[in-house]
Amino acid sequence: MFAGSHDHVIDDKGRTSLPKEFRLLLAECNGDAWLTALRDCLAIFTPEIFSAFHEKLGSASIAVEPVQQIQRLLVGMATPCPLDKQGRIFIPPKLRDWAGLEREIVIVGVSNRIEIWDRARHDATMQVIRTDYASLTDSLKDYGL
Repeated sequence: MFAGSHDHVIDDKGRTSLPKEFRLLLAECNGDAWLTALRDCLAIFTPEIFSAFHEKLGSASIAVEPVQQIQRLLVGMATPCPLDKQGRIFIPPKLRDWAGLEREIVIVGVSNRIEIWDRARHDATMQVIRTDYASLTDSLKDYGL
């Protein structure tokens, strides 16, 4: 399980290092992690989580337009995410553009995934969470939390 928030940068070649604790968790996996797009950021999933997610999406009816759209986003933009010898990952230009990543980023462990955010976008999102905190926590009851 991933947890914590870390400020990092992306180099001119589109590489960034992952926090040591995240690298250690990914090293325990069988195979490469997967990097893909979410709504406002990118996400790295372990091979097991991505495979289960991919299978569940693949079994959903493609006649449903939202299913097609989410498949295009999450599966269609996915790419293997191996770590190099220095513990860095490469973020392809298409994914950097999607998430608005330029130089300053925030890498966030969120349970079963690692999110990669543009720092300014992450700060703005966290401010919205701060403002809406009471209503967000109240809505968790709808999900049994």
